[in-house]
Amino acid sequence: IFLRLSLATFWAMKESRFPPNTSLVYIWLLEIALKVSPSPNNDKRQAELVTKLFEQCCKDGFLSSKFVKKLSPFSQGPFYDGGWTAEDSERICKELFGDPPCFPSGWSRNLKRGQEQPPQPNDLVRNSRGTGGR
Repeated sequence: IFLRLSLATFWAMKESRFPPNTSLVYIWLLEIALKVSPSPNNDKRQAELVTKLFEQCCKDGFLSSKFVKKLSPFSQGPFYDGGWTAEDSERICKELFGDPPCFPSGWSRNLKRGQEQPPQPNDLVRNSRGTGGR
């Protein structure tokens, strides 16, 4: 129910006079999608939701470095406690971004420069300082 409420709120915001103007809305919705349905029984549905959210994020021009890092298999987030695994993350990242990853500038065209960073290929690799790519 929490996910449905979050999605309904997101779409209501998009249809309002004041649609989202930051990548944070997409990042928060991604976190919710990864946290509330982490059982192996929801893998396919969860992957479809993540894919649709990614597509909408790109269409709206808000793909950011933080969004990509949340999906990275090296994010070391709470998402790997249930059904969503690092392998799932790696697979979906390759499907969404390609191998090697490619981030067309149009996907990030509405980011607030100086406040939000566009994605880079190194967002999907392990951080050498041991912070898990965050």
